[in-house]
Amino acid sequence: MMQRGALKPLEIALAIMMAATSGAALLGHIYLGMSMSYTVTFLALPVSLLLAGAALMLRRSYHRLHLLSSRVTTGALWGLAATLAYDAVRPVLVAVFQFSYDPFRAVHIFGQLITGQPVTSVQAQAAGWLYHFWNGAGFGVMYVLVRSQGGAATGFAWGMALQFMMLLAYPSFLQVRLDNPGFLVTSMVGHGTWGVVLGAGVARWRQDV
Repeated sequence: MMQRGALKPLEIALAIMMAATSGAALLGHIYLGMSMSYTVTFLALPVSLLLAGAALMLRRSYHRLHLLSSRVTTGALWGLAATLAYDAVRPVLVAVFQFSYDPFRAVHIFGQLITGQPVTSVQAQAAGWLYHFWNGAGFGVMYVLVRSQGGAATGFAWGMALQFMMLLAYPSFLQVRLDNPGFLVTSMVGHGTWGVVLGAGVARWRQDV
């Protein structure tokens, strides 16, 4: 059960930094040319662990530690649930509208960049999917830290904000055009679905505590 109360700005900032490391690893690759095999292994994972430890040691109050850990856990769980919905709706759109775009193209590229193995290899596939769900959980955590009461509307807005950031970074990364209807439709509807599931789920959870 979640302890009610307010987290301090420093606590929120540390936790958001922890949640954002996977996305930072990708942006480092896109804009700075850094290898994801390096940024994920030697930056994102260690920084996540260090910030998690810092968050736990920030205060010795059990109540505050429980409050922070509850929000992080809730955000991660609903972020994962929303990512499953995101992954479910996009192939349906591809099938219905007969798009030629592969909705899981980014996942395959993630795995290849992290492992250096061909996209069809087991290692690359495993790494790509793990990174994909890590991203979904991290963005869910960031949402709950800022908007702990949840809500479908704010969740949708967060999903659209992520969609906008993706439109800035992904076309060159995925080598797709912004006028590609498969890319635009699946990403917009997918992120909208992700946000609604996340926000509504968190709001429902809040009613149960």
